Amino acid sequence: MKHLLPLAFVIGTTLANDTSLPPAIPGPEPLGAIKGEESVIRMVSEKIDITFGKHQSKVHCRFVFRSTKPDAPAKQIVGFPASAVSDDYVDVSSITQMTTRVDGKEVVTQKETGWFQSKGSAPSGGLGDVPQGEPAPKPVTYHTMEVTFPPDRDVIIERDYIADNGSSVLGDHTFDYTTLSGAIWQGSIGRAEFTLNLDGLTVDDLAFEDGPQKRDPRWQMTFCSPNKECWKVESPTKLTMVWENFEPAVHKTRQGIFLTTWRNPKEH
Repeated sequence: MKHLLPLAFVIGTTLANDTSLPPAIPGPEPLGAIKGEESVIRMVSEKIDITFGKHQSKVHCRFVFRSTKPDAPAKQIVGFPASAVSDDYVDVSSITQMTTRVDGKEVVTQKETGWFQSKGSAPSGGLGDVPQGEPAPKPVTYHTMEVTFPPDRDVIIERDYIADNGSSVLGDHTFDYTTLSGAIWQGSIGRAEFTLNLDGLTVDDLAFEDGPQKRDPRWQMTFCSPNKECWKVESPTKLTMVWENFEPAVHKTRQGIFLTTWRNPKEH
């Protein structure tokens, strides 16, 4: 059985009922070059640019990695999900038009079936048949590639893609980016920079718990995370945020970004 190392997960959920809660998406483990429960590769930094629209989101990710293996290159399979994995009550949307580059050169990824299991703060997963277990692992399809990490320089992996947003019968639009998979990289993540550009929306359309309430909170039910106070509002259509030296396995407020608009049934 092969195990793989994810970069991160970006998901959109289309819900079968009247809620807009996305499933929690964990990250699998790496193949080879393991030190304890973590990879020997450290994520030095990640830069995530998101353009959030009503129906789709465009995403550019730039990850900088450095191997801690001192005497030889480290080879690992890096995976990225083709779609989110659903809980029983949701239908999930897919990621489309994906392009991957390693050190500036476009590479072709392989589509392979696998599984993941969310268990505490150290999720696991891999390629191949879904193993037996409790809780039962769930099947997922990954875009995979083998990457060589030399001992003496950084490796930069970039991805560009479009993700369908989630929505519900109550007219909200949702997007979820999960950083929890970074718990499998060596040590903490050095720095994460997020830029959020809004397409056809403004900051006032985002349902922040700590902002002006456009809907009865008991009717809205779901809110953006992190709160508005964590973002720097650059303009009515642009927000930025930086996280420094964080460990998503234990820093609960650094495990992802969830975006949702105010509920409006007329727009569904």
